Amino acid sequence: MTDGKITVLFLETSMRIGGTETVLTQLMQRLDRRRFRPILCCLYEPGVLGQRLIDSGAAVHHGLAKGRWSLATAWRIYRVLRRERVDVLFMVNQPLVQFWGTWCAWLAGVQVRLAAIRSTGKINRIHRRLWINRITFPFVTRVTSLSQTHKAYLIEHERIRPQLLEIVTNGVDLARFTDEPAPRGLRESLGLSASDAVVGIVAMLRPEKAHDVFLRAAAEAHRQVPTARFVLVGEGPERPRLERLAAELGIADAVKFLGARQDVPALVRTFDVAVLSSHPVVETLSNAVLEYMAAGKPVVATHVGSVPEQVVDGVTGYLVEAGDWRTLGARITTLLHDAEGARRMGRAGRREVEARYSIDRMVQQHEHLFERLLNGDRTRRRSSLVVRRSHQSAPGTNDDRGQRPRKCRNASGVAAESRTTNDEPSVRSAQ
Repeated sequence: MTDGKITVLFLETSMRIGGTETVLTQLMQRLDRRRFRPILCCLYEPGVLGQRLIDSGAAVHHGLAKGRWSLATAWRIYRVLRRERVDVLFMVNQPLVQFWGTWCAWLAGVQVRLAAIRSTGKINRIHRRLWINRITFPFVTRVTSLSQTHKAYLIEHERIRPQLLEIVTNGVDLARFTDEPAPRGLRESLGLSASDAVVGIVAMLRPEKAHDVFLRAAAEAHRQVPTARFVLVGEGPERPRLERLAAELGIADAVKFLGARQDVPALVRTFDVAVLSSHPVVETLSNAVLEYMAAGKPVVATHVGSVPEQVVDGVTGYLVEAGDWRTLGARITTLLHDAEGARRMGRAGRREVEARYSIDRMVQQHEHLFERLLNGDRTRRRSSLVVRRSHQSAPGTNDDRGQRPRKCRNASGVAAESRTTNDEPSVRSAQ
């Protein structure tokens, strides 16, 4: 520890604009500075969000990678870990980060090594990820997943032992995403009239987000509600194809591509219905869905990843099968025809986020986890290996070899205790 504070180093490839990167930025900004000293380390360029952290005065290292498998990369990471006297290494989501981070931290004597898996991985790269899991997880203290569904996926498909996994959910800033009316003049600036019904989606324009499904559903809904307008917030390589598809479907005049925006919280407040149309390959706990719900919007989402843990079907929105644009369009139409029902679902969604998914709750979960592990909680450490096909544990997996246990105290001088994470009331408990 440095000056009595726990030094936490967050290791990423780059901090471009994205859901995971936004959550990581908020976590770094909100950790209690009386107890924690956060540092960001990017293998490549810092990215937009990393530069914002630099501009705010945060400690940021970047440009460490000299090649994906170069030993020079390992040496640079090792030097940063030693120089900064890191207590906790938080590795984010990427196999390359996990590979170099684990070994460098082990050699540098970093006591707690956390791998934060925030996706279900890319199918065509799953074998590489399994290989990296197998050789690194014997030396990882814990792996964090985002939900019960995500945890089950990691156990079944990535062969991670349950004892190694901790569930730490995402959180949304309830002060930024509010259920207040949209700012005056915003709808007009987007070319929307007061009588238009607005259906929106916030997602990068990439194939896995299935905006083509959204547009086909939009065409279906537009036939039933001619005043409906469909807003896509986000940029990406799919935009030219999607613009052509909107024209082919005859709804080009009703569709607005807004590109990447800095005012997403305000834009979401203009929506009457919010949509997630993703394929099942990548979604875990959707940040966009949490933001929709925090803004008091009814959600129509595909039944993918952990979304069913977020959206209570018929209470906070509707769930449809992935790719089923007809049902997606029908559910959108239902909500546009029932304004009071839509508002009721939106209010229920806001309550759900307040109870289970606030940013403050997420930060507290991480703080308690860091302190608990530094205080020597290894009750589940013996069973931390990746599950082998034979279901046998490999020998020699203790990660504390040659290290003296260190004690960590919180700001009050008392060892931190873990808390349960599912004791708050929510709309689910009322069902």
